Amino acid sequence: MELNAASGVPSRPSARHRRTLLVTTVAVAAALVAGSATPSVAAVTGPVGLLPDSARPQVPAMPVSGPLEVGFTFSPAESGSLSAVRFYQNASNSGVVSASVWSATGALLAQVPVNPVAAVGWRTVPVALDLEADVTYTVSVLDNDGRMPAIENFFAEAKTTNGIVTPAKAGVYKASAGYPTIGQTASGLVDIAFTAEPIIESGPESPPIEPTDPEPTTPEPTPTPVEPSVPAPDPAGPVSTVGPDGTHWPENTPRIEEARVVEVKPTWAAISAAIATESKTSDNVAVCVTPGTITGGNGAGSSAKGVIQDVGNANRASRILVTPCDGVGSVKTAGDKGVAFVGLRGVSIVGIDFGDTSVMLRNVDAVGFGYTTVRTLLITANGAGGVRDTQVIEVVAGTEAAEGAGYDRMEVKSAGGYDIAGLTFSGLYAAPHYKARGSSAHTDTIQFVTTSGDGTITDVVIEDSAVFQSTNQGIIAGNNSGGEFRNTLVVGGKTGQLRYPVYEGGQPVIGANSLHGTWSGLAMDTTSVAGSVSPYYSFSEVGASESTKGDRGFSKLEPMTLDDLDEVAPVPTAERLASIWG
Repeated sequence: MELNAASGVPSRPSARHRRTLLVTTVAVAAALVAGSATPSVAAVTGPVGLLPDSARPQVPAMPVSGPLEVGFTFSPAESGSLSAVRFYQNASNSGVVSASVWSATGALLAQVPVNPVAAVGWRTVPVALDLEADVTYTVSVLDNDGRMPAIENFFAEAKTTNGIVTPAKAGVYKASAGYPTIGQTASGLVDIAFTAEPIIESGPESPPIEPTDPEPTTPEPTPTPVEPSVPAPDPAGPVSTVGPDGTHWPENTPRIEEARVVEVKPTWAAISAAIATESKTSDNVAVCVTPGTITGGNGAGSSAKGVIQDVGNANRASRILVTPCDGVGSVKTAGDKGVAFVGLRGVSIVGIDFGDTSVMLRNVDAVGFGYTTVRTLLITANGAGGVRDTQVIEVVAGTEAAEGAGYDRMEVKSAGGYDIAGLTFSGLYAAPHYKARGSSAHTDTIQFVTTSGDGTITDVVIEDSAVFQSTNQGIIAGNNSGGEFRNTLVVGGKTGQLRYPVYEGGQPVIGANSLHGTWSGLAMDTTSVAGSVSPYYSFSEVGASESTKGDRGFSKLEPMTLDDLDEVAPVPTAERLASIWG
């Protein structure tokens, strides 16, 4: 079972993991009843890694200062579980603030915050993650001070150690936070704790049992055979319930009960001032907003001035939580101009009710935003460092279809050569934008687009989410690369209109354009696509996923009914959100 690293909330085991458990159980049962052989489970040893506890650095601190992500790339020879990332603490305040696990395409699979202050020696950072045999992963730690220890030439050649396969130059680094890809032969003394799955083995044949004369018994009446019932196919596919459910939380963000609380009045100026002050501290802190309504806003367009602008610290040990003192929704916003957050760094805004307000996040780094409804959401990179390491958590972008819309419900935009990397949507619910009949507007539910320059959109993750197609597309990608869909439902065409029929006077929806545009190297896990998948999508992996057509690695998705949609993607009404968000 995977854990949400920031909140400790267990996430659902993947369909693949459930199948593994089922197959193992069936194998044991079959062996037990076979009679001719005695089954045994291969001895399970403790977690293994590359380096023993006695390992010490040859170079105490590399002469590199500043943020440095250091780790190594590997693939397990057998499937199993990763229980920890380990690293050598080379100073009492090492500067290491997080440990991460990445897929081969750079998708962030797990990340755990680390207190940089500890005794010198090996440290173990718990992580719970299932790994598959012969699949490539990367583990790393982020040291904000650089100066990592090293063992030279540890990865000079390809090798297998304790069932962990590493190529030559498996050591990797990046001179900033994020997915490290630059290979090196040195080890930064980063390691793992990995346990391979037990293997069912057949033991020696049992000795034959001599027959004996049975005691006479009264014959039992022959029971009437009962035909076993065959379960009907699940039209909802492999996807578990999606949308907001109260289990997701921004990375590296404390809950209010885990933090020092700083109380402020419900104004953007007061919140901004508190963030500026607390960005210089290092402990867990929550800026607690007293009940009320926050007014003001300069619009949510790409050039709008932020109500909070150019404050925070992306390198802080934990993010600053901004949240209502009296719980989700006890602080609201007012005004119809829209709200922009620009140049925000190391902050998570959770639980302020934006209601029917449009929101923009521009040039943000290490930011979380969620537990709210919005009219529209725009995420833009057009300056500074672009958009990095940002999570949109349990956001409801409409519960009803918008009528007469002339724009997208959500847009992720790169402009001027600035990149968007490491953007995650968790527990998202996005309803359609329907345009008027005859309108020339282009309306998508989520559009990824590069409007100018050569900026890239990479490693976007969409998990536990529901997206319903607008008039044109559900999700349209603009040369995205990498990333992953996990436990997500994308609904297009007539299936989506079971819940959201086009209004009278609306432009008819032609086709079920669920996934459109161009996206390379996308991984699909436990995801259902009711509608078409663009031929310009290429997949690094398709696991336990279904589509209407049922090709290119997808199984065939059975037709869904309104009851299926209600079960898998319940509408996040105000009553439902109040019950799950408290």
